[in-house]
Amino acid sequence: RRLDRAGKRVLAIDPPEHPLQELANGAVVSGWQFRSRVHLAKWSRPPSLSEELAKHLGKTPRSEETFGQPSQRHLLHLRKLLTQAPGRLASAVERLLKERATDVLWLGMAAIHIAGHQFWDPASIDVIGRSPTEMALLKDSLVDVYLAADAALGRIMKVLPGDADLLLFSPKGMGLETYRSDLLPEMLERILNPGSPSRDSSGNDKLTRLRAIVPTSLRSKIADALPDSLSLKLTAHLATIGKDWKTVRAFSLPSDGPGFVRLNIRGRERNGIVAESEVKALCDAIAGGLQTFCDIDGKQSIAGIERPGEYLPPGHKLDWLPDLVIRWSDEQAVNLRGVTSPVYGTVLRGGAGTGRSGGHLPSARAIIVPRSGTYRAVNGRSPFLVELSATVCEAMGVPHDDLPGQSLLVYR
Repeated sequence: RRLDRAGKRVLAIDPPEHPLQELANGAVVSGWQFRSRVHLAKWSRPPSLSEELAKHLGKTPRSEETFGQPSQRHLLHLRKLLTQAPGRLASAVERLLKERATDVLWLGMAAIHIAGHQFWDPASIDVIGRSPTEMALLKDSLVDVYLAADAALGRIMKVLPGDADLLLFSPKGMGLETYRSDLLPEMLERILNPGSPSRDSSGNDKLTRLRAIVPTSLRSKIADALPDSLSLKLTAHLATIGKDWKTVRAFSLPSDGPGFVRLNIRGRERNGIVAESEVKALCDAIAGGLQTFCDIDGKQSIAGIERPGEYLPPGHKLDWLPDLVIRWSDEQAVNLRGVTSPVYGTVLRGGAGTGRSGGHLPSARAIIVPRSGTYRAVNGRSPFLVELSATVCEAMGVPHDDLPGQSLLVYR
């Protein structure tokens, strides 16, 4: 938006998880490599752009992740689409750069991210319809997607001007799946209501229970039959359905990574009951209770619990963040049966968790090939995501002093 306001001609293809964006001087296409209701919703500006691309390069296939026990058929379908996706991106770039004068080319390769989630270690997942031959094919899927992305990048670089600054940025890494957030609602319930009967299950988390009961393939078909906006709204509603907000002091938020706990604070939440004077003591009690849990096999469950309000300066959207962020341990959780506490008992996993074998890691990487400036070394840390915007703005001569982050380029 900042580049566009400065009169720069931006061409963006598949910015991940991005809302519809209007540009005065550029063009954006979302859902081109594949369509996904979360990662890559289908839209373009101008509206005719995606249709023009489809006319010449073929319609966009649909590729959805569905949490829960995966089927081999679904994983093979994902493999096919994700290995094709980088080539579709390169084809769009080759065509559009011929037709449009462009100052900034902004591309997202979402396929390698989803492939990391789904194919990090397929052998560790209980797959429906498993056959040795096709599982061997799935084992190589992550490498195959990266090879396809590398080939696509080579095609893209061939059509770029020789004086273009090149910046490849990976905002997060991928490693073993350590997700335990599906167990958090019941862990929290035990801490807040220690006298309630022990259920040894995922308890009040309706979304987790639904995923465990309804087969993944059926849930996928139902979601595909609904408009994307309705499907996402329904999923969000199921995560909190059935709660009596007059008695809920804290609740967990859906997450595919860290655990998030939000207090039901009076004056902040619609049906808040917790007074501001009670916030610190309640946070202390929840954090202390959570720290008593470990995996059923005795290994560590929680690496740390952070309070964003203690780290971040005041801001008008600070209240939008969770009150507690639970960082899970590095122990793989794909086949975890549950967690246990000497104080609050055992919470068993209902279903198969996310069904992913790969999870997020907090490690960013940047590869920079500057033509118009000199690379500013980043020593002793990973580059920050906010530096991406600062770097692009500086390369284009667009003011960014009011933005966080430091440019990774230096100009004489």
